[in-house]
Amino acid sequence: MRSLIILAVLSVSLFSCKTIILNDEQVIADIPEDIELITIPAGVYSSGETGLEKYIEYDYMMMKYPVTNTQYIDYLQEASENGGVTITSQSVTGYYQGDNNWPSGIYEYVDFNDPNCRIGFNPPDEFVIKWNWFGGRKEGYDRHPLTEVTWFGANAFAEYYGMRLPTKEEWEKAARANTGYKFSWGNNFNSTKVNFKDSGDIYDNDTTPVGFYNGDNNTTDSYSPYGIYDMCGNVWEWTDSWKDQSPGKVLKGGSWQSKLNIESDGHIEYYELYTWFEPTYGYSPNNSSSDIGFRCVKIL
Repeated sequence: MRSLIILAVLSVSLFSCKTIILNDEQVIADIPEDIELITIPAGVYSSGETGLEKYIEYDYMMMKYPVTNTQYIDYLQEASENGGVTITSQSVTGYYQGDNNWPSGIYEYVDFNDPNCRIGFNPPDEFVIKWNWFGGRKEGYDRHPLTEVTWFGANAFAEYYGMRLPTKEEWEKAARANTGYKFSWGNNFNSTKVNFKDSGDIYDNDTTPVGFYNGDNNTTDSYSPYGIYDMCGNVWEWTDSWKDQSPGKVLKGGSWQSKLNIESDGHIEYYELYTWFEPTYGYSPNNSSSDIGFRCVKIL
């Protein structure tokens, strides 16, 4: 919804739809085998710009990578048979039980109609992944992180597999442990470690496949202290935390659209990519963007 990317898109028919009736009990499926979870042990972690020590008293597991386009399509295919979603050529919608800020009702999960959405639906039952030309080669977005997903769509995916979205505290602990790091890999920054605006990677300026910065393709292996990837740049990530007292959710991690900030003295800052950074305002759960995705946690 922010920037337009020229895509070669498979055509889809309009107005046809596939509607699934919501069951009385929520369907919970086994976590797919292609989702790798990393254990984050209970304990102290560095919080905020000052690195204040805080404590999480329970073990939990976090996805090693953000949810990909392929993984979300797999979820939609299952939910089409077992869950409570309505799928048209233009969007996916589903039921949310409500909370203190948002009433129960039907909300959009994914906006197929947005030019930046990388997945689509061709009625009556064909899901598609779009493709683009990167550096002179045709390539699909299969392993790129899902974008144009609302918080409701991310939350539905997590709950379907018995997981949930991380709190901002869980996210930050997974990103930096008790190291006090500015970035998930350490304090030193260069463009071989993270996907940001004009970073110069072979997908510039766009999402990169999850785990792309792993030491291959002229990159530096850039994982968090727990071995988790893409916690800086590529896509912002939805969390389960409200921003202060607002009806908006906290985003973490920065994205491929994050810009470097050059001060008047020539000093460079990377505000959005810092592990502790979160936008000043909460992001509305019913909005989506070309640079927002998510990953899930499971409590042990």
